[in-house]
Amino acid sequence: MPLPARSSGDAGEASRELEWQLAATDLGAVRHWIGRHPDLDGLRLEPLPAQQLHDVYLDTEDWRIFRAGFALRVRDKDGRFEATLKGLRSARDDVADRRELTEPLAEGRVSALARAAGPVASRVRDVVGVKALRRLFEVRTSRERYAVRSREDESEVAELALDEAQFSRGKGHRTPMALKRVELEALDRDCAALEGLAARLRTDCGLHDAAESKFAAGLHSVALEPPRMAERAREAEPLRAALRVSSRTADFASAALRRLLDEWQAQEPAARLGEDPEALHALRVIGRRMDSVLSLFCDYLPAALVKSRPKLKGLLDCMGAVRDADIRREALRAFGDSLSEDDRGALAPLLRHVEAEREEAQSRMLRVLDARPTRHWLERLPARLARPTPAAMSPSPRSAKALRVVPDLIRYRYRKLRKCARRLSSESSMSEYHNVRVRTKKLRYALEAIAPTYTQPANEMLTALLELQGRLGTQHDCEVIGDYLTRLAAHPPATIGSRALFLMGRLTEMQARKARRMGGKIEKSWRKLPGRRWKALRRRMEELRDEVPETPSAPHGIDQSTEGDIVIASAGDGPAADASGA
Repeated sequence: MPLPARSSGDAGEASRELEWQLAATDLGAVRHWIGRHPDLDGLRLEPLPAQQLHDVYLDTEDWRIFRAGFALRVRDKDGRFEATLKGLRSARDDVADRRELTEPLAEGRVSALARAAGPVASRVRDVVGVKALRRLFEVRTSRERYAVRSREDESEVAELALDEAQFSRGKGHRTPMALKRVELEALDRDCAALEGLAARLRTDCGLHDAAESKFAAGLHSVALEPPRMAERAREAEPLRAALRVSSRTADFASAALRRLLDEWQAQEPAARLGEDPEALHALRVIGRRMDSVLSLFCDYLPAALVKSRPKLKGLLDCMGAVRDADIRREALRAFGDSLSEDDRGALAPLLRHVEAEREEAQSRMLRVLDARPTRHWLERLPARLARPTPAAMSPSPRSAKALRVVPDLIRYRYRKLRKCARRLSSESSMSEYHNVRVRTKKLRYALEAIAPTYTQPANEMLTALLELQGRLGTQHDCEVIGDYLTRLAAHPPATIGSRALFLMGRLTEMQARKARRMGGKIEKSWRKLPGRRWKALRRRMEELRDEVPETPSAPHGIDQSTEGDIVIASAGDGPAADASGA
């Protein structure tokens, strides 16, 4: 059953919190200062009823809410209950400028959140899936409040709060951790006068900017350490490893899959949330990298692992449907920006139709992710990858050294690409270009897995492959958009009128022209690969292969320390992994 659709009005700038958080040692001094300054710089401070707040912060065992970029809070505010998602990243350094979504609840139990259908509950369900929410910590706050009004028009522009909070503690602590804060929360985006008020509070009352949020302080109070939050990138960079002479192929492939699985778990919550197309794109690329390792090293990995590829491909297909809808939506929005107001109105039903298709594709993807076969596969994969590969005492695929094996695997994928690319001409069909695109991606992902071993030659090949893949991806997207619009125009929904059909024809022609222009650029990008770049990489692969004895010696396992057979290399050692339509 599809999840409830979200209204566009609960996102964006209308759902942001702008707040100054000031740490205090003596709230009495602040209270006394407010009493002496009821009117200040065009603002007036008026007392409001005090509040008693009881907050419970929640997340799953694997930190899905946190990984999606939020903290989840259920609040009891003097007998009224609400759930809030607070963004963890601030858009500004000088003030907390964060995403915040709130909805009322019938009661304070987690079950009430599960039954609700507002902007918080729907997002929590999407991100959490079948996982259970657990209680992280609790905060009880005595809040003294003041309305901040403009003296010019009497409107309320902010709320000033003096908080005395007590956090629950972990085992072994008898007394709760206390925290005193002064918080100034703006009620609109025009906050110049509030900046002056925050400055006066700092100087006159001896306050200073809080070093951490209440959420971070609460985690510290119970000694919880969430996973490190990586900066959101357009496409997640892989953690890659350099091969040593003693590295066995099976061990190297298993280690690569373990790292990719960690990246999957880190990226999945944001992709499930469905608000950032690039989060889904990043997860899909990680899945493609996993599939590439399974395919590239299929002769050296346990058969059970290799046989799981269809499950991974099924997930990638579901993600691909959502990604295709994202691409269509973005193309329509960009096209609409170039139209007159009347034409944008005519095109609006088509955009709503695409949005609905996207919602359905997202719901279908979540159902597949939460299905029992998928969950069991993902849950069992870490244990399978953690098992040491049997150390064979005689030559066998399992004991083969990676530096001897990898050159042939890379050369095979390069030749497949070269065979397809050489056939391209001005008369080539889109299916022929698509074959080149598929082969380009396969070679790219294979090279990414071993790039730190071959350093500059591999990185230069990757740079050229990324350019080629980007142009092939742009061409493919244009063709897919055009085909979609053509099929839809043949049997249009009743909501799409004749003017919208005319505009769809214009957009289809624009996409076709763009795809044709890409043909020449793709040929130029391909010419950068077969020459010195490929020769340099091939030469380097052979040099390192010659360092490995032909007869396998006693195999070594993976040493997880920095002195082991595999050394983790930072993603920055290679070119930026950024290609359209990856």
